[in-house]
Amino acid sequence: MIIRRFFEEVFFDEIYKPVRELGNKRTAIDLGATAGEFSLWAYPQFEFIYAIEPVKKQFNFLKENVADFPKITVFNLALGDNNRGGHMTNGAWGGSSLSLDETPTDNEIEVQTLMTFIDKNNLETVDCLKIDIEDGEKAVFEAEDFPRVAEKVRYIIGEHVGHLSKGVLENLGFKMEEYKFGYIFKR
Repeated sequence: MIIRRFFEEVFFDEIYKPVRELGNKRTAIDLGATAGEFSLWAYPQFEFIYAIEPVKKQFNFLKENVADFPKITVFNLALGDNNRGGHMTNGAWGGSSLSLDETPTDNEIEVQTLMTFIDKNNLETVDCLKIDIEDGEKAVFEAEDFPRVAEKVRYIIGEHVGHLSKGVLENLGFKMEEYKFGYIFKR
């Protein structure tokens, strides 16, 4: 199942169109993959796509939607500012968020930093990091180990400039450009 609004944003409005300027590349990470819309849209352009979705219901749709696309590998986990467990709150489409408090719930999820994810998957570079994680962007970029992995990331695209640490990324050599639907950081 793909939600019509997300499908239309990605395929008709082409909210990630600036990714096309990269040409064909090796690796993309779809962080906040929802049901796989970006992964499917970007499929012809990349050799490997790592689609990460922490919300179980959405993850199940993601798995089903990309099952016939062998270049896409799916992960049911969250990325944040440290490596530990957490849980998802709300669970609505496009409205879930990660909580790291100690309260047990039915929505337990593994949390990794971007560096841990890249190391565990033996990625030498990430040509494109698409990120849409409902206010969690800042935690990913302000993780203590992010500066050690930032040099492996060449291009970041997302839609919420206010939720990330622009200064942190610029201090690490990224240049920001805003466009109609969000922002791009390039090396």
